Formats: sequence, structure tokens, C-alpha cells
Amino acid sequence: MVALTVLAAAVAFAVLAAPASAQKTFTTCMQSGCHAQSSGDDFHNKDAHKGAGCTTCHTGGFSPGGVTPASCVSCHGGTASILTANSTHTDPPQSCATTPGCHGVPPAAVTTTMTLKVAPASVAVNKPVKISGTAGPLPALAGAKVAVKIERKAGKKWVKAKAATAKVGAKGAFTLTYKPAKKGSYQVTASIAKTSSFTAKTLKKAFKAKQ
Repeated sequence: MVALTVLAAAVAFAVLAAPASAQKTFTTCMQSGCHAQSSGDDFHNKDAHKGAGCTTCHTGGFSPGGVTPASCVSCHGGTASILTANSTHTDPPQSCATTPGCHGVPPAAVTTTMTLKVAPASVAVNKPVKISGTAGPLPALAGAKVAVKIERKAGKKWVKAKAATAKVGAKGAFTLTYKPAKKGSYQVTASIAKTSSFTAKTLKKAFKAKQ
């Protein structure tokens, strides 16, 4: 318990000691539901905000991304002043030192989705089989590696025929081809390993090779 308290205090101190623009945008803050304001709501109708004028806050334009943490500094002071002025910034569970995506706290990993297709389902020996699929959500999964393992059934066991790696493209697709050298039943396993950005996912498909 003491160790956890010390760790929490250290994280909080690091946040308070960070520069005023420690968060370059409010994107992660909006995703967490803390700063998802819209025109005409209570936030915009505060006397202080109405009196400041729209361009004081919307330094980057009037789109949701037009307001940045740096825009708030002129009125609210630096990071330490902003965080300590409102308990919602420092009290758990939504504090800036613990909320995913805030001030050095890793963003929450997205749940990986994946599809897998093997065609044709029956192919002649030494003829190509196309292994394809999609992975998402994007852009988190763009560039992710898909480990593809191809096995052939030998009696009651599955024997490795080939191992390869495919890369998820910018539009979420991946593909590779394989030519079975022997007849029999085959199994394709496509796997995406867990990272700090997304969860793991594994799918399997079967096909047959004939003479």
C-alpha cells in the first residue's frame, strides 16, 4: 500500500511538473469523455468563456481540434495551476495521472478485430492458395504484423508446413499465397500478438490439397 501511494505521488508530481502544453491536443481527453464539449453547452455558456471570446480558445480554428491545451494557458496558467484548480483533474478514477492517454499514461489498448479467408477451399498440389484477411480498427492496426502458420495433418498430428508474416496495410488488409507440396488436409492459423496499443487475436481456416 505504501509503495502504491509513493508511486501515485510520483506520477502526480511528474504531471504537475510537466510543461503547460504537456498534452498537445485534447484528442485523448475527448475520447475519455472528459473534454467532449459542443457548441452551446454549459462549458461554452460560462461567463468567463463567453467573455473571453471564441478566438481566445479556438486558436487553431473552429473544428473540435481547434482548441488545444496551449490555448488554455493564457487564462488558466500552467499545468500545475490547471490540474490543481479542479478536483476532477486530480481525483481518481479520472485523474490526469491515471486516465489512459493523459500526460504520459499509456492509451488504453483497442480490441483487435480480424477476418480470415482461404481460397480456394480445395486446390491441386503445387497450385496457389490465397490467404487473405482484414484487421482493425484503423489506424491502430495499420502496419501490424500477422503471423501465419500453415500446418498439414499427418495421422492425428498437425505438422508445420510453413510459417510466414503478413503486414496489415493502410486500409486494413493483408494477404499472402502458399503452394501445398503434398496432398492432404491443411490448417491456416493467423495471429496478431498483443501490444500496448491493441489486443491479441487468432483465427483459423482449413483447406485441402489433392493430386
